[in-house]
Amino acid sequence: MSSFSIFTLLYMTAFLLEMQEKWKAPGFALAFLALLTVFVFTRITRIKFFAFLVLSTAYFLIFRFPDVANHVNFLIYLNLALMAGMVYAWFKQASAESYYAMMRPLLRASLLGVYFWAGFHKLNTDFLNPQVSCSSMMLYRILDMIQSNLLGIPVMAIVIALALFGLWQGLIRHRLQSSKLPKILLLALLTCGGILLYYFGFAYQDYVLLPDLILHTNIYFVLAWELLGSLLLFVPRLQAPILLLSWLMHAFIAMIGFVDFSALAGSLLFTFIPDRYLQLWQEQSEISLRGRQIHRAHLYFGLNVMAGLFSALYYLAYLDFDIKVIAGAIFNLASVIFLWPILTQVFTPKDRPAWQGLPVLNASMPKFMAVFLIGLCCFGLMPYLGLRTAGTFSMFSNLRTEGPRSNHLLLATNPLKRWGYQEDVVWILNLPPEVVDMDPKNAELEGSALPVVEFKKMIYDWTQAGQTVPVVFEYQGQTYDSPNIVQDPEWQTPRRNWEMYLLDFRVIELENSGPNLCRW
Repeated sequence: MSSFSIFTLLYMTAFLLEMQEKWKAPGFALAFLALLTVFVFTRITRIKFFAFLVLSTAYFLIFRFPDVANHVNFLIYLNLALMAGMVYAWFKQASAESYYAMMRPLLRASLLGVYFWAGFHKLNTDFLNPQVSCSSMMLYRILDMIQSNLLGIPVMAIVIALALFGLWQGLIRHRLQSSKLPKILLLALLTCGGILLYYFGFAYQDYVLLPDLILHTNIYFVLAWELLGSLLLFVPRLQAPILLLSWLMHAFIAMIGFVDFSALAGSLLFTFIPDRYLQLWQEQSEISLRGRQIHRAHLYFGLNVMAGLFSALYYLAYLDFDIKVIAGAIFNLASVIFLWPILTQVFTPKDRPAWQGLPVLNASMPKFMAVFLIGLCCFGLMPYLGLRTAGTFSMFSNLRTEGPRSNHLLLATNPLKRWGYQEDVVWILNLPPEVVDMDPKNAELEGSALPVVEFKKMIYDWTQAGQTVPVVFEYQGQTYDSPNIVQDPEWQTPRRNWEMYLLDFRVIELENSGPNLCRW
């Protein structure tokens, strides 16, 4: 398989995991599964990949946009950039490998842009508050995962066993010679660290008791990884340790429900691997299973399809098991199998090629592709401009930009805000139980503010569903008690306008009600 084929397989697998995460559209998920399976096992070509990009982009824009997850917005952006690059490559009569080479700089820079914005949005007073920080919430979820079982076996026991096996294969089994002691010490350190982490989880099952020192350390570690790490990846000789850290971080968050984003990030991290290491990977790209040779990339795809099938059993067949842990474990197993030739080289000092790293940007990227990077930068700025608060890589950041003041450390006075959508809000005073039962998310609306754009989206959805929705709300100082907002002459919304189609906002928490709590 060429580098182009490997990347496209990784990338399409990430899209498939997004479709299979909760099987919200089972018909489309099965159709894409069938299509991608045919593509993968009949050789991926540029025409097939272009068809995938067109179909997946059309699906997101027609059926799901704009109320989509941060990584789905990123997928749409990448799809558009990859399609533009492919048209340019066809015009230049470039090969598939040349097309991939010209896209690698943009893919690398785009991932660093997402990491940077994710870290920049977290530079706020509430993220730094360990009692409400999304970083603390993530740590709690990881501790829950560590204490859970996978098919009746403690997760941490499996992790320690796999770590021991991997370190044995990658370090101890090879000729140790003079480096024997450091390697054994590293093995002991990692094993003891895993055991301590396991028992630490049990010691602090009541998470209120977690010391602030640990929570603060976790907060600044996340900030350093996303914000500082994204900048240091521009230095080629520093890339190897930061890439390894990034893969490990995505392995953890995959186990708590973020397999789709971890797979997408993994496909883009793949573009940082130097050509010499890719060549070594190609030399060991096939493994033997029961006497049959199977390509690592095909096994990666197949295992992740299996993770999707487990998800179907959970969400469609209602079988009772921890789907997040199982799906994450399968994804991580697939990732380790896929990366094994590179990992063994990295951890084997003898005859190891020097990891020189790669410049993030280079002359192979067409100059017009800079438009996409500028667009990505502007998209990350949208919360501060007043245009969006959701989907702009501000996930789990505690960021608040509504009102005259923000909780951001550098932009507290909202100096960049030019649009007032975040201040044009309705206050939901009362929702009957039957309205709350329509969607569990409606429960958080009562007593909160909602931008008018989002309120009209809800009215449009209720209109399309033919529902009768009584609601009491306040807008611009006037209280409305509507027996059916869908038919209200002033508020009825039979069709969506461009603002409803392009903008996306969160429910607004009151500034005087306390810190901005952690939300997606």
